[in-house]
Amino acid sequence: MRHRIAALTGAVLAGTLVNAGWETPAAADKPGFSVRVDAPGEFTVGSAAKTVTAVVTSQNRQCRKVRWALLVHSEFSPGQMRVTRVEEEPGFPVETTAEGDTTRIVDESLDPGVLCRGRTVTGRWQIEFEGPDAGAVQFEVQALDVRDELLSAGGAAARVEGGEREAEPAPSAEAAPAPEDNRPPAAQESEDAEPSALVSQESTLLGPGLIVGGVFVFLGVLLLLRIRSRAKEARRRAEALPTGFYTMPGAPR
Repeated sequence: MRHRIAALTGAVLAGTLVNAGWETPAAADKPGFSVRVDAPGEFTVGSAAKTVTAVVTSQNRQCRKVRWALLVHSEFSPGQMRVTRVEEEPGFPVETTAEGDTTRIVDESLDPGVLCRGRTVTGRWQIEFEGPDAGAVQFEVQALDVRDELLSAGGAAARVEGGEREAEPAPSAEAAPAPEDNRPPAAQESEDAEPSALVSQESTLLGPGLIVGGVFVFLGVLLLLRIRSRAKEARRRAEALPTGFYTMPGAPR
């Protein structure tokens, strides 16, 4: 029973030390060197890149050049993340390899800075994730010398959150498809032909209507002229009657 409790306690302590190791600089492999890593606590899939920074210090009198190596431990494949080494300007040449859940990015050239006692050399990486999944990520930065021997290493942990997907726009009422016409083709053709048929009928009836109307107007004018002529003739006869007295035929004189 005591052995089981001791084993369990040891496992818990070991796990705590491992987790703490990613948040504080790792112990130097060579005395007098240390690396501090600063990283954002959270990344978002599909968002702009964020910067991971590593600073190496030395307490040795001898100055030396440094080569940086960044190790990314995560479930993200190299194709799901973009790492850009920054030195004065982006595009510092690197070599990338992947093994299991670890992607290793190593500088092809030595850092331009010189590591001396009381001086530091800084490495920067711009990192962005393209998901689509979320998950935990651990950064380990190693400072190597010209013979690629490890001087010191440090680490930091972060969380990658999934990006929000844009909602698909709702279909507009103006863009709604027209309802299907299930009537027989003959009925559709008949309806489509109605306006043109009406126009044709109106055009056909317009000519005879104008002619008939003109005839009635002409006859009306003739009738008025005839009535007026008869009225003048009657008035002329009335004016021509004698105004004196006449002796009836056979009356005594």
